[in-house]
Amino acid sequence: MSSSLEGSANSSYGSVAIIGPTQVGGLLSAALFGCLACQSYLYFTRFASDGFALKATVSAILLIQLGQFVCIILTLRAMTVSAYSDPSQLNILPLAADLVIMLSGFTVFIVHSFYAFRLWKLTRSFFLPVLCGMLSVVAQISMLILSVRAISMTDLMTFIDSQIVLIALSWIARAACDSITTVGVTWSLRKGRVSGFRDTVTTVDRLIHWTLETALFDDHNRDNLVVKQNFVWFGIWLLWPNVVGNSLLASSVTKWIRQMITAMNLPT
Repeated sequence: MSSSLEGSANSSYGSVAIIGPTQVGGLLSAALFGCLACQSYLYFTRFASDGFALKATVSAILLIQLGQFVCIILTLRAMTVSAYSDPSQLNILPLAADLVIMLSGFTVFIVHSFYAFRLWKLTRSFFLPVLCGMLSVVAQISMLILSVRAISMTDLMTFIDSQIVLIALSWIARAACDSITTVGVTWSLRKGRVSGFRDTVTTVDRLIHWTLETALFDDHNRDNLVVKQNFVWFGIWLLWPNVVGNSLLASSVTKWIRQMITAMNLPT
């Protein structure tokens, strides 16, 4: 009898506790998607001569995030309107929330693949890029398994307790991948920094600075790994794909800024 009451209390707590982080994370994700759309527009209008692979990467991220944006809006509607008078409905997440897990995994996988390729171009070594690729694949497989199991869940808290290893594995693998690519790219740029030309050294310093801003920022924002008690991790999960997507596009759009500075003969 007591165990039944305890399980019911845990389920009720979970259905209420997830609303706040989902609302905050969902709204922030929607705002970041607006930034992503603006950066995508700038990229396609300013860099029409870029290769097909890079254009396809940006297009894939934009389309996937558009799908995620729609799913987040549907999830927020379900929590705000449909379950307003009966939060216990959220003991089972809406289907749109389950699809968000899957879509977010694809976005982060594409971004990690892009940075791994950049690392290979700079180092011409296969070890670190292959290691990053393996970590990214592990995280992606974990996300796919989670999304499939989430669709068939019967209780939110029971699902989290049973899948905590997969949730933690996906975060740890991605954090390791971010750290390796950031350190590898920064070290490669630093190694090739020695030059007799002041402008060249300044440009390399800028590249190092932008690498730390766009890649290492992703890693430092993983402090709240998995906190089951307050579901902060789920809110971060919703906005994370737009964070890494904006980071990738920021590293591309800065080319346009450098071109403008050069054209105006301003010091960099």
